[in-house]
Amino acid sequence: MYRFCTGDVDGDGSIDALVGVVKNTRFHQEVARRIFIFKQVDGKVRPLWLGSRLGAELVDFRFVDGCIRALETDGKGKYAVIDYEWKDFGPAFKRFIVKNTNQKNAIKQFNL
Repeated sequence: MYRFCTGDVDGDGSIDALVGVVKNTRFHQEVARRIFIFKQVDGKVRPLWLGSRLGAELVDFRFVDGCIRALETDGKGKYAVIDYEWKDFGPAFKRFIVKNTNQKNAIKQFNL
């Protein structure tokens, strides 16, 4: 686990747990950083979303203003900071905070 945060991801009024894990998934066999989201249902922890990936290679994430803010890279030296919002099945692209930038600038924007 590399990250843990909480927030109302799906907008139902209850707090969900966002867990950053490093592992493979059924649909992406390479070991990489992933986001798993859990919620409480009838007093039990249940998966809300066990994501294979958001967009590009995930570096880090936070929960900001009702969105999952992701720091991603293309693996070739370009970085982006992207907000994702909950849609029917899972996180969906909302907007770029910054894209096609270097690592230093992306981290700065990610941490604002």
